[in-house]
Amino acid sequence: MREPPPAPFHATLRDRTPVLIRPVAPEDKPLLREAFTRLSDASRYQRFMRTIRELSEEELDYLTRIDYTTHMAWVALDPSNRTHPGLGVARYVRLPHEPTVAEVAITVVDSHQGRGLGTMLLGVITRSAVDNGIETFVAHVLGGNVAMLNLLTALGVAVTTDPDGLIAVRTPLPRRMEDLSKSPAGRVFREVARQLAR
Repeated sequence: MREPPPAPFHATLRDRTPVLIRPVAPEDKPLLREAFTRLSDASRYQRFMRTIRELSEEELDYLTRIDYTTHMAWVALDPSNRTHPGLGVARYVRLPHEPTVAEVAITVVDSHQGRGLGTMLLGVITRSAVDNGIETFVAHVLGGNVAMLNLLTALGVAVTTDPDGLIAVRTPLPRRMEDLSKSPAGRVFREVARQLAR
């Protein structure tokens, strides 16, 4: 059963750039398709772990038809642009054989990488996951994807290498705000938690 989506909210990146963050909706296929065109080949490969030129209709359907509990996704938009282009997406998908574990993925368009958006999206998706009974995130990351590895390190990770050479990351999620580290990422997570509690 599909739950009602959480409320959107406005936030500000480290460089004071405003963003609007809201749940992904079924009508967001054109938005995701357009944002995908603004990812470099390297960013696409790091996210999908294969060479991919465009998202198929089936992939777009999967990425936008979510139930907000077992499959949750947030999109960051540019509110200063009349067309509100997509800047990044964070999602988790609960593992059917481990209901307290979910696979997590974060994508940020190249123009907004290194500005704190990935950390903010990780904070938002973490809060949603905890609220929906997820206790652990897992992710498969290419060894060269330093940005994602650094992002997940902010939560504290257990890292292994699988037979295909991918880095498998298993991250317990903080249950309470006081469990968060005093790092910059921890401060972002606290701010996100305050925003979502409004």
